[in-house]
Formats: sequence, C-alpha cells, structure tokens
Amino acid sequence: MGAQLDRQSMAQSPQAPERMAGMVPGVRAGGFLFLSAIRGREPQSGDKAGGMSDDPLTQARQALKNLEAVLAASGATLAHVVKVTLYLHDLEKRTPFHQAWMEFFPQDPPARIAICVADANAAPGGKAHFALDVIALAP
Repeated sequence: MGAQLDRQSMAQSPQAPERMAGMVPGVRAGGFLFLSAIRGREPQSGDKAGGMSDDPLTQARQALKNLEAVLAASGATLAHVVKVTLYLHDLEKRTPFHQAWMEFFPQDPPARIAICVADANAAPGGKAHFALDVIALAP
C-alpha cells in the first residue's frame, strides 16, 4: 500500500478574484503553501481578464491585497510568506511595486526576486503589470 500524498488544492477566497476553470489559488504540500499567478485584479470586477487599474502602484497594492486574501482562506498571513518571485514586463515598474511592498512588508520581508518577462498577463488583452509566484509556510 502506498503512502498518502501530502498535497491538496487550496480553497478559493471570496475576497480574491475568481480563477478560470482548472486554475486553483494554490496548493498546500509538505508544510508549505505554493501560490501562483497573483495579480492586481479587483475581486469585485467579475471580469477574469480585466478589472485592473493601469496605475502600477494601485495594481501592486491590489496584488498584495489579493495575496493576503488567498493566504487568509488557508489560515495564513503575510508573516507566513518566505519567498516571492515577481514577474513583470517592464523593469521600470519595480519602483512602484517596491513602494507597495514596503507598505505590506515594513519589517522582516520575505525573500524576493524580480524577473522581466514578455507578458505578465493571463489572458490576451489583459493589462497586468505584475504576476506573483509565492511560497509561504502553511499554518
């Protein structure tokens, strides 16, 4: 008899934007939460491709609020975050993202790296400046 797999999909937070079919907010495995494709879309927009401000600072703040909501649905907080990979299509957008970052992580921030990509959007015609890939400790 095989060992039981320590892996389960995380529940969708009502305070975070909906995901398209087949996409989950993250996965809990081995004492960690692995979250993917956290963007700055407004949860109430109901628009899976849009609902984002063009302003990079506003979008960064919303992405970090969405991160908080996804974590909260699994009983975690920003304090549980250990690593963030920031994907952005324009490295000039790092400055407004960092401003929002300092608001949400004023002390003892997690590790972070920024990677420039051709497109940070999940859907054609979207206007995401950022996409976050996050690893957090599971509570």
